[in-house]
Amino acid sequence: MSEFEMMSERLEQTGLYDVSEGSGVYAELMSYATGLDLFFDEIEKIRRDIFFDISEGSEPGIYERLMSVCNFDKSAEGRKRSVISTLSITNRDFTADGIKKILGIYNIDGGVVEQDGNIIINCTSKLSESELKAINEDIQRFAPICKKIEIISAE
Repeated sequence: MSEFEMMSERLEQTGLYDVSEGSGVYAELMSYATGLDLFFDEIEKIRRDIFFDISEGSEPGIYERLMSVCNFDKSAEGRKRSVISTLSITNRDFTADGIKKILGIYNIDGGVVEQDGNIIINCTSKLSESELKAINEDIQRFAPICKKIEIISAE
């Protein structure tokens, strides 16, 4: 039932209002209903998009800014995968094994090994120096504090 139908039905039930087409009350209700329909449409969109991983066509920009997601895959699907990966990080992922999961944030594949107490990430993608630097700085947020991280790009 539309907002207009709901309001007009309630007013007609009182017997005090003429809600027939062309009346002043009809025109007033139509203007209210138009505004309310827009409002409730926006509320419904927010309700649909509140769970990012199941949202339809959600714009990841808000999530990327809120979580400082550093993403090099600019496609809509790549950006969405990055946000979902970021949202799935738990306190158990702050390990060498967890770092591999964290690579999903950047949409890059690679192996993660612990060597001499440090973490080495061998990326299967070719990354520029600026990308390597950005990932290295960003991934430090997730690394165990006493570990040095080295990221090696594919040639």
